[in-house]
Amino acid sequence: MPVYNEEEAVAGVIKEWSAQLEQAGVEYTFCALNDGSRDSTLEKLHECQSAYPHIKIIDKKNTGHGQTCVTGYETAIQNGAEWIFQIDSDGQCDPAFFPQLLQQIPRSKAVFGYRKTRDDGFQRFIISRFVSLFTYAATGVWVKDANVPYRLMHRSVVANALPAIPRDFHLANIFLSVLVRRQTTIKWVNIHFRDRTGGSPSVKTFSFFKHGMKLYRQLKKAVKNMKRNDAA
Repeated sequence: MPVYNEEEAVAGVIKEWSAQLEQAGVEYTFCALNDGSRDSTLEKLHECQSAYPHIKIIDKKNTGHGQTCVTGYETAIQNGAEWIFQIDSDGQCDPAFFPQLLQQIPRSKAVFGYRKTRDDGFQRFIISRFVSLFTYAATGVWVKDANVPYRLMHRSVVANALPAIPRDFHLANIFLSVLVRRQTTIKWVNIHFRDRTGGSPSVKTFSFFKHGMKLYRQLKKAVKNMKRNDAA
């Protein structure tokens, strides 16, 4: 779980997700990566750690959401995780749908939530759809909800994908979705996406097109480099 300036939400997210994971009966480590937060987020995380022993805190300099996720994936693999589940820390990811993802494990190495309904506004819904279109235009790979922060993946598909993600890739989770889809079929589970508990999204609606064009260029370049390496 990447965390940046989520002092209002992070304790509640850890509480409800810890309860869900305990109820599911899975062996787990809850890894929270503080991405250089400037508010009291890190203090809140340490308070939670004393109450929830499964929490592992990584305090790191700010590199952005995507690269923080990459750090989390690498940490999970290095520590022997068989399955890696990623959520966000703003309260939008509802634990109620997690059992449905677990049910798909015997049949799929990648299970993603699809934000079929959401409380954070029609504009965010449109942005998510445009992200999938931008991604398809740049890569030729269709991913239904390319940037969804609700994804369960086997370590093998993540480990195979990570070396291809450039360190300067801003929205790295989107490219990861492409790389995972190139390896295996993604099983989609409909979820409801809640409104944020507090704070503000890292990509504002008004700056979407600037980020969208950057994403398109980075995807084109990354795919070109990947094909060149494959040919070599």
